[in-house]
Amino acid sequence: MPPGLSAPWRRPACRIAVLLLSAALLAGCSFGLVYGQLHRLLPWYIDDYVSLDRDQRTLLDVRLAERLAWHCRTQLVPYAALLRGLEGDLRSGAVTPARLEAHLGQAEILLRDLLTAILPDARLLLARLDDEQLAELAEAFRRRNRELREEFLAGTPAEREAEQIARMEKRLRRWFGRLSEEQRALVARWSEALQPATAEWLANRERWQARLLAALAQRRDAARFEAGLRPLLLEPEAAWSAGYRARLAHNREQTLILLAALFDTATPRQRAHLFAELEAWARQFEQLACTPSPLLTAGQG
Repeated sequence: MPPGLSAPWRRPACRIAVLLLSAALLAGCSFGLVYGQLHRLLPWYIDDYVSLDRDQRTLLDVRLAERLAWHCRTQLVPYAALLRGLEGDLRSGAVTPARLEAHLGQAEILLRDLLTAILPDARLLLARLDDEQLAELAEAFRRRNRELREEFLAGTPAEREAEQIARMEKRLRRWFGRLSEEQRALVARWSEALQPATAEWLANRERWQARLLAALAQRRDAARFEAGLRPLLLEPEAAWSAGYRARLAHNREQTLILLAALFDTATPRQRAHLFAELEAWARQFEQLACTPSPLLTAGQG
């Protein structure tokens, strides 16, 4: 995802966290169904970057089962509360960029809680990688970076802007249904108002990966590895330039302005669609049964 709304959600370290929060949305199916399969989906995602041996895979399975149990037990109710708070503001008419910013800030706090929780797991698992696996990881980074550059930087500026508009309209249709011509014009103006940041986003991603590989080179020294890994997972923005931070802040503000304007222009049918989506997600978060993983049950037996 190129720069647009919120920097923390684009961190390379957040890929697993984002899967936890949005896999069902992206797949277009029940959150409960996807959430119940994360113990299979997340290892599959990791396999795209590095091949684990049998002992490493067993360790991943056990730690993942523990972390998913913690996540289900402690995080889903706050997610539901966040969505219900947002819905309450929308129904009351308190829809301003500032109010949306407040809700987004709450979501980022929950994301940081998740990243803090998975830090010990990441440290333990990454420390077990051998040199051959590090080379495989580095090559996977290069391959994915080439794909992203082709996806987001290929073509003319006009073509890239058209693709950006199409991506945003697709996301918005998920929540509002079909957009009116007035709303599509709002999206076009939003795209025009954004400041270019995609190339620097990709460059920052590559620098983050280089720093991760450098930290992994110190993985046999626990203290040095911890010192290198923690800021990469929890504070990657510390390495960003002042100009990049300013562009991200501008683009974030423009996106929140767009969302507030879209709600202001939404028809009763669109608002009903949005409220139904928010209610459905909140209800799924609240009702999802946190059943013990077979791995945890076996370990306790």
